Amino acid sequence: MSHPAESVEVLVIGGGVIGSSIAYHVARQGRSVLVVDRCEVAQEPAASWASAGGVTPDWGQDPAEAALASAAIERWPTLADELETDLQYRQGGHLLLAENAAEAERLQALVQRQHELGFADVCFVDRQDVFSLVPGLGEQVVAGSFSPSDGQANPALTTSAFANAAKRHGAVYWTSAECLALDRIADRVVGALTGRGIVQAKQVVLAAGAWSGAVASSIGLELPLRVRVLQALLSTPAQPGLLQPVVGAVSRALSLKQVQDGAFLLGGGWLGDLSPDRRSYTLRPEGQRGNWTTACELFPPLRLQRLERAWGGLQAQTIDDYPFIGSVSELEGLALAFGSWYGFALAPAIGRSLANHLAGLPTPELDHLSPSRIAQFAPAHVAAFLAESATVDAL
Repeated sequence: MSHPAESVEVLVIGGGVIGSSIAYHVARQGRSVLVVDRCEVAQEPAASWASAGGVTPDWGQDPAEAALASAAIERWPTLADELETDLQYRQGGHLLLAENAAEAERLQALVQRQHELGFADVCFVDRQDVFSLVPGLGEQVVAGSFSPSDGQANPALTTSAFANAAKRHGAVYWTSAECLALDRIADRVVGALTGRGIVQAKQVVLAAGAWSGAVASSIGLELPLRVRVLQALLSTPAQPGLLQPVVGAVSRALSLKQVQDGAFLLGGGWLGDLSPDRRSYTLRPEGQRGNWTTACELFPPLRLQRLERAWGGLQAQTIDDYPFIGSVSELEGLALAFGSWYGFALAPAIGRSLANHLAGLPTPELDHLSPSRIAQFAPAHVAAFLAESATVDAL
C-alpha cells in the first residue's frame, strides 16, 4: 500500500536503544520526530535485543568516550523513574580480575588511568577483598579492580522504555518499515524512502547499527564499517544473589553477570558468523564451549548449571573501534550515531548529546567521535579493513 509523504523535523533511522534514546531526547525538546525501523523494537538479531546489558564500560584505555561515560553512569540510577519503567537495573559494580602478578600490575596502571579520566571511585583490590566481593572465584585469582558505580540492566526492557517514553512525548514509530534509501539533493540529505513511503526531514539521523553501512551507501557514502556477530549465553537459573558485580578478566574474553531470576549471562567478545544475506548469523560450537569454560574457570559455581540458551547480535564495528556520533561534514542534514562497543551503557548520554547537537547546542563530549575523522583514514587502510573478515574474537 502506498502512503503519502510524511514531513518531520527529525527522522531517526533505527529504533534500537541508541535511536530510541535520541528520539526520546529530541521529542522532549518539542521537535517532531519519526523513527523508522526494519523490525519491531528490540527484536532479534539487533544489538539492542542481543546485548548482555552491562552498564560496565572499561574506560581506562582512551578518553574519547569518557565524558559520555561519566554522564551515562550518573544517569542510570534514576533512569527507570524517568522512563516510568522497571529496567531491571542493578548497581552491583564491575569487578575486573587478575590471575597473576603481571596482570595485577596492569590493573594498577588501569586504575590510575581511570582516576586521571575522572573515575575516582574505581579502586584496586587485593586477593582478600576480591574474594569478599565474590566468594567462590577460581583460586588462581590474585587481585582485581572494582568500579562500584557500574551495574547492569535489561536491554530489551530499556530499549522499549526509551521508545515508549519517546512516543509519550510525541514521537512516531514506523516499525517493519525498512529504510530503502536516503534522499539526497546535491550535498544535502532531505529525507528517506521507506517501506511505508517517502519521508521529508530537516535532519536525518542514521542510527541503524549493523545496517547503517548499507543505508549510507544508497547515497554514495561509503563508511569504514563492518558487521560482527557477538555471542551471548544464558545458563539455567541458580540461587539469586550468588554474584553481585559484573565480572570480567584482564586477559580473558569474558563478561559474566547474574540476572534477576538467578541465571548467569555470559558474553565478552566471542564471535559468530554473519549469514550471506547479512541479516542473520550462525554461532560456533567452539565459541560456546570456550565462553562457558572460561566463565567456569573464573567462577566455578557456574559448573553446577548448564547452558540453556545461546544467541547472537549484529553489531557495527568501525575502523578505529570508536563510534561515529555527530554530523557528516560533507552532507548537510545527516548525522550518524552507531559503532560504540559500549552503546547500551552509553545510550542515555548519547541520546541527550546528539539531540543537543541537532539543536545547535555545544557538545564538546562528542568532539573526538565526529564522523569528520573518516576523511583521515587512508583509502588503502579502509580497503584492508573492509576486506578483512570480522571473525577474530574481540578480546
